[in-house]
Amino acid sequence: MTDSPAELQAEDEASSMTWTAWPAGERPGRTLGLAAIDFALAVLATVLGGDAWWGATALLLLLVSQNRWFLPTVFEVDFERVEAGYPLRRRSLRWRDARLVVLDPLGGWMSDRPLGGRRGRGLDLYWGPHAESIVAAFGRFAEKVATSREDLQIRRPDSEEGGSP
Repeated sequence: MTDSPAELQAEDEASSMTWTAWPAGERPGRTLGLAAIDFALAVLATVLGGDAWWGATALLLLLVSQNRWFLPTVFEVDFERVEAGYPLRRRSLRWRDARLVVLDPLGGWMSDRPLGGRRGRGLDLYWGPHAESIVAAFGRFAEKVATSREDLQIRRPDSEEGGSP
């Protein structure tokens, strides 16, 4: 199954899937707003610091901290792990360590904590412009893994249960 705009590829849907998400390219209005705010903050840093280097440094730090928004992220999933190839680093979470998977059309979360708090290890999941098909494919994948695990919860906040496990 191929979904070219989101670069969704399921090489062998039973064993792996890969997709690319790029929030800046998928939401140009929000990207323009974010860039305008970043630029305004850089100008403010220039004025307060009295030197253009303050503004340039502020802008660089803002852009680096927002790298997941401005640059594409590649997600790879197999039965061993879920890996996110963020622009500045790669992170992964093994299925055996996962305790919670949240499948929301606006973005997902995979955590090693059963209550899903952000204190433990986890991954933010961005679905791309065709979220519905990617969420469905990832959900099927997670359900296959969950059949052999009693401690893995799958939550769907948009479902009728209201997100309860």
